[in-house]
Amino acid sequence: MSAETTRMGPAPRVDREEFAKLNAEGWTLPQLAEHFSIHVTYASRLRTKLGIKSPNRLNLSPERLATIEAMLDDGMSFKEIHRTEGADMETLRNHFPGRGWTIQEACEYRAALRELEPLIRRNNVARIKRYKK
Repeated sequence: MSAETTRMGPAPRVDREEFAKLNAEGWTLPQLAEHFSIHVTYASRLRTKLGIKSPNRLNLSPERLATIEAMLDDGMSFKEIHRTEGADMETLRNHFPGRGWTIQEACEYRAALRELEPLIRRNNVARIKRYKK
């Protein structure tokens, strides 16, 4: 193993009662993860272990639906919206059928990123050099 590789340790200790209470209040997975200093995936698994469901699964407020609609109109993928808004992927599919990216669109997006990455890297290096002067 390299010096950068770390081993997985024991699962972090989380007050399960507080977790369940905050979840019931409508906290999203990213909010819960940040509050307890855990990864979003672990928060999701903990929610499953406790047998509780996402409070936002099927009852998105009109304001959140409008926000998500605007994000979709701007071209964001379901995954991006899931990461930023904390909305469940299945909920997004239920509320916005046919609005997700197709496999072709996802491939085109990734291909465009591959072409732009070297330019972005060069631009950032140039900025860093200017900043250090």
